[in-house]
Amino acid sequence: MSTAIYTRRLVEHRYGRPLEELQRGNAAGRSDDPVLPILLRRLGGLAQTDVDARSARRNLDTAWQRRRSGEHVLDDLVRLYATEVVDLERQEQTEAEAVWDLLDVRLLLDRPSAQRPPARRAAPAPDDQDLLDIAREVAAGLKRLNREALRRGLRDRGIHVSNRRLGAVLQRLRTESASH
Repeated sequence: MSTAIYTRRLVEHRYGRPLEELQRGNAAGRSDDPVLPILLRRLGGLAQTDVDARSARRNLDTAWQRRRSGEHVLDDLVRLYATEVVDLERQEQTEAEAVWDLLDVRLLLDRPSAQRPPARRAAPAPDDQDLLDIAREVAAGLKRLNREALRRGLRDRGIHVSNRRLGAVLQRLRTESASH
């Protein structure tokens, strides 16, 4: 699954509605969510970058096939398309991370999605200090500290926390890492 498709599905899941419905609601001014217009604009940029990257991959494939058939003058063209693909993939990843961060901001603003999973706990919730200690351990093993990765790491350890508590822990961990 491409990064753009994954990110779109993540946005739809978080808001509990299809992207087209979110776009219509935003265009009609029916959304009171301050993050939504920015998020939709970023998501549109990500979708365009995805289209550009797919086109560049097709161009690279075509040039490579021609190169393999014996047209040696295409070496520079293959390198050019390969560089373009790498640049677009980096841009796509950066744009996706910006959308993911906006989803984190939305949750920090305490704007829960329309569809909430039922509140079931596998074990009693740890107190705040225990949760922070465990979250530090989880964060130490993460490449990128964001809400989803931290939540997944805590759930892998059997800890389910509310969005509000997770947001507070995430903010504390980011403050601690900025002070180091």
